[in-house]
Amino acid sequence: MRKSTWVSITRATSPSRCSASRERSIALTLWDFAHSAGAVPLDVEGADVDFAAGCGYKYLNGGPGAPAFCYVRERWQGVLRNPLPGWLGHARPFAFESDYEPAQGMRAFVTSSPSIVALAALDGALSVWERATMDDVRAKSLALTDLFIELVEGRLPGVFEVVTPREHARRGSQVALRHPDAYGVVRAVGDAGVVGDFRAPDIARFGFTPLYLRYVDVFDAVERLAHVIESGAHHDERFAERAAVT
Repeated sequence: MRKSTWVSITRATSPSRCSASRERSIALTLWDFAHSAGAVPLDVEGADVDFAAGCGYKYLNGGPGAPAFCYVRERWQGVLRNPLPGWLGHARPFAFESDYEPAQGMRAFVTSSPSIVALAALDGALSVWERATMDDVRAKSLALTDLFIELVEGRLPGVFEVVTPREHARRGSQVALRHPDAYGVVRAVGDAGVVGDFRAPDIARFGFTPLYLRYVDVFDAVERLAHVIESGAHHDERFAERAAVT
């Protein structure tokens, strides 16, 4: 492959604008689908995507340790080389040859022997998608996040700044709230059974999996969040110590 210009893009960027920019600059596009796959409709052909990478543990619901995935447009599959070639990406993995010859097509991008337990969990999670459409999932996602924002602002006025865009076209399936003690808030509400995550310096982030979360779950989460704030539980010294995973 000749030396090329690369453009790294998240799904929040307009596909049409990126495609037009790519045509003008003759750049290759690498899309980040980590927070997109399973949350928003994706059209790799329509957006003229060259490459993409994502994970199975977020909105595809494969759970911790789920396999990741990559997409390589067909015209690049015989050109791009896997930087981490693995046994199962070999053209003849059971020939046990001394030289490495990549398999044809996407199989060349298999890095190593996958975890069978992780694959089984992801396979079960993906089977649910046979009974749902992405349009329905997207509509549920927006309804859940709209409800969460409305309840947080109504129940806790002035306590949090909603950082997540209000415009549906710019929103994924999570809501980010700014708070000066966001870390303590995330730890305290997690102790109350609501799982969020912290992003430095002051963001409490909450994700919404449309296939499984109910509207009543959103009500319950906001009530527990309100209890944390009103009781001052987020100031408890137990929640001040930084954990390895936030």
